[in-house]
Amino acid sequence: MIRYATSSSHVSVGAVHRMSPVDFWSASCEGKDPSRWRPAIAYPIFILNFHGLGRPPRDVSPDEEKFWIEAPFFEAILDLARGRSDVQLTFDDANESDYATALPALEARNLTGKFFIVMGSLGHHGYLSIRQLQALAAAGMGVGSHGMRHRRWTRLCAHDLNEELVEARYRLEQTVGLPVEDVACPFGSYNRHVLSCLRKLGYQRIYTSDGGPANLDAVVQARNTVLRRHNLGDIREVINSTPRGLKRAWRGLKQTLKRWR
Repeated sequence: MIRYATSSSHVSVGAVHRMSPVDFWSASCEGKDPSRWRPAIAYPIFILNFHGLGRPPRDVSPDEEKFWIEAPFFEAILDLARGRSDVQLTFDDANESDYATALPALEARNLTGKFFIVMGSLGHHGYLSIRQLQALAAAGMGVGSHGMRHRRWTRLCAHDLNEELVEARYRLEQTVGLPVEDVACPFGSYNRHVLSCLRKLGYQRIYTSDGGPANLDAVVQARNTVLRRHNLGDIREVINSTPRGLKRAWRGLKQTLKRWR
């Protein structure tokens, strides 16, 4: 049985199902102070985050369509990232293009990426199949959790948070046969309670959509979402610039406020 670490005990998946949601979250999330997480090394990295590649295989809303970029643009971004140890690549939502487009393009350039999986989407039209997900893992790509149903975790009750953070992770680990220690917040939405729960459950890296550089050793990792409206000039600017002065201070203040809400 897989067991998830908390600061004072181990919470098993079986125990979770035997506990009421309120009891589980009281046991898992009580009293964690985000300000006491280990300090980050001030070494900047730049994380580019992708969603869909190519033409969407299903009807999508205009709001979702902006996250889909053309395959040639994606490959041009990979060429920029090649040889850059300070640039990391992540992929959200478990779209089928992760396997059909991203995987061969990454392998052709000897690059790797980290894929954050919405477990409830696997096997549905336009999304990864279980076999395709297992192929990503077998190819040496990183696999992390993006929850069960792609919901804003800041708005969920205890029962639904349990499904998103515990059950989804357990199912993902059983599918790929590997421990899952990384998680990405849907919609980039988080607050102090969500961060505390994730750390109590033993997640080592928490990926957001805050933009700008991230610190290599930080628990919370800011990412830069690549959109349809972007061009290579925009990407070059992202991976070659670090906020300074007032801009850096304002960015730090916004992130601190999100973590303490």
